[in-house]
Amino acid sequence: MAKFQIKYGLAGGFGGAGEWKDCNATTMEQAEEEAMELACEVYESYEGMHGLRTVEEIMEEEELNEEDALQEYEEERDSWLDYEAREVE
Repeated sequence: MAKFQIKYGLAGGFGGAGEWKDCNATTMEQAEEEAMELACEVYESYEGMHGLRTVEEIMEEEELNEEDALQEYEEERDSWLDYEAREVE
């Protein structure tokens, strides 16, 4: 049975993905998804600070409706995410 490790964080001045950590995934796809979800949690912990905008800030600053602001938010968030997974023996 394969084992996987992940690392995750934010790119740029946030230092990138951290150290490798074991995860409970049984497939590479699950490991990558877990790493991405954890990177998203890191992003959300900083949103509204350090230039990482919330959906509400995007709506106000860009004069967008909620749907379009959410799309913009996801694009901005995804550009900051840094994560990867690897199979280990």
